[in-house]
Amino acid sequence: MPSQTALRWATLTSQNLHIGPDSAADRYRLLRSIGRGGEAVLYLAEIELAGGSEPVVVKVLDSKTTITPDIFDRISQKWNEQAELLRFVHRPGVVGVREHFEGPPIHRPGESSTLTGRALVLVMNHVDGLDLRDWRAERTLATAAERREVMRTLEQLADVLDWLHSGKATPSGRQVVHGDLSPGNVMVDAHGQATLVDFGLSKLTADHQTAEVWFTPGYAAPEVFDGKRTPGTDRYAFGAIAYFLLSGQSPPATPEQLAHALTALPQIAVLDAEQRARIASIYAADPGERPVNLAGWMKDVRHAVVSTTTSTSQRAVQGTPPRPAAPPQPVAPPQPASPPPVVAAPAHTPIAHAVPAAPQEPAPETVPDPAPTAAAEPVPSAVPAGYGPTYNLNPAPAPAPAPEPVRPKKRRTGLVLGSVATVLVLAALAVAGVQLLGDKDKDRETGQASGADGPVASASSRQPSSPDATPTPTAGSPSAPADTLVEPTATASKPANGTAPGVNAADLTVMNPVNGLGEFAVGAAKINTKQYGAAFIADLGCNGDAIAEFDLNREWKFLDFTAGIDDGSTNEKGRVSISLDGQPAAFSELVALGKPITKRVEVNGALRLRIKVDAGCDMGKVVIAAPQLTR
Repeated sequence: MPSQTALRWATLTSQNLHIGPDSAADRYRLLRSIGRGGEAVLYLAEIELAGGSEPVVVKVLDSKTTITPDIFDRISQKWNEQAELLRFVHRPGVVGVREHFEGPPIHRPGESSTLTGRALVLVMNHVDGLDLRDWRAERTLATAAERREVMRTLEQLADVLDWLHSGKATPSGRQVVHGDLSPGNVMVDAHGQATLVDFGLSKLTADHQTAEVWFTPGYAAPEVFDGKRTPGTDRYAFGAIAYFLLSGQSPPATPEQLAHALTALPQIAVLDAEQRARIASIYAADPGERPVNLAGWMKDVRHAVVSTTTSTSQRAVQGTPPRPAAPPQPVAPPQPASPPPVVAAPAHTPIAHAVPAAPQEPAPETVPDPAPTAAAEPVPSAVPAGYGPTYNLNPAPAPAPAPEPVRPKKRRTGLVLGSVATVLVLAALAVAGVQLLGDKDKDRETGQASGADGPVASASSRQPSSPDATPTPTAGSPSAPADTLVEPTATASKPANGTAPGVNAADLTVMNPVNGLGEFAVGAAKINTKQYGAAFIADLGCNGDAIAEFDLNREWKFLDFTAGIDDGSTNEKGRVSISLDGQPAAFSELVALGKPITKRVEVNGALRLRIKVDAGCDMGKVVIAAPQLTR
């Protein structure tokens, strides 16, 4: 008979595994594993009701898995008490608890009596949607609509946590503390409703202590390491979730680092010191210094995100703050070196004020201000919008007059001479243009070719043969005006996963991992005398597992790789696992020195890829070589 560990990680549907209370041991059919919570495993399951099946989520803590019998007995009483109290909690935003029981471990139908050991089981309603990790991965927050979605989700969580902590959730008025709040324990459905799930380890009443320290790194308040879980613990974790949703990054491990990271976000950094301190107080090391009301805290955050996102993004693009519009000044335009383009005078500029200076007199050193940007302050107007030109009612003081008086006659002469010069230049350029066009037509007619007898046009400078084709100017080219914006090509932009659209293969070692590489290193390795230039390498010894996760965003179909033990390793074996979206491992093999395994794993439709190498004092230097994604 296979071990319980093997059964747990097997493909559950094909194994036809069940769990239930002693009176109905086969009540729930397990479909697949969907996550972990502490020492327990979450499964998507189904129950037969009225001739049909309904989905549920089953959380199983098996005494035969990873904990000792005495720890299991100590947990059992607390688990049952908490689960019974959680059945009183009924509200949108909190997953419903159906039942809890202690019964036989996971088994095949009819075989519960043949197994030893016991399991603690909590059955919850199934929430159809994405957890916050995958929900956030589908959003860039580049649009106002997506920013409003994030604010709405955070405000839903704040309201439900305030309600749980207020004592209104239970008839006796006791506070409900989730205890392990993290993005993996929040589901968002297709209607945008956020729901807290996985209350199996919740603690009821403040200052409840336990010997078991289970938590999600980055979202755990300092007191969790002492076994305490209070409403303040949930508030700290909520603040960490807010940082994750606003930044897209996993929160740092310590309160000081997390407070610094949040206040460094562009939306928060522009606030004054008092506002930043008020928002960062949610990460206080002392639970008593954290804000008691999360809905009130969210008002400050919403004000910061909604009020500053647009203005900060504009300043980032422009590089400098907007300049107010300057009044028109009587400044002489410089003599053009080439014919200026014909531009209509702005409606708000009084033409009578723009008088050019005489050519023989030096032009003033005042340089006209550039046109105001879109973000510039509006100029006060005495005329309603749409009814006529707008004039500046508060002009800046006029510059000091020139020491020599300006004689009208000379100004008129300069204007005439400048106009004549302009006409002559235009005529000369027109003649030159006609001659160039004639030469070009002659070359086309005679079929003059590049080669030894003439210049060869480079590939980048060749133009279409059609007479109507117009060359596209490039940035910085002589034919492109200084303010011309050249549109980038389709391959010039890359998505967040580091691969350009249209690229059909990508090296996984150069893509950005979700939470860093952890215990993995990237470098060259040799497996069975074959040298690989790019590989994930895990030389763990007795340390913790090596885990790295990558967002695939449903863009890839296959992952190809070779797994083995480095030829220089002192130990000769190691285990490699590849899993997708928290499901059972799609690949899990024990590799041996000199016996590499080349494998293709189908990842079609997956959001997240997880690579894991198990630790062990007898494990060798494990190599995952040439990992390549293909579309």
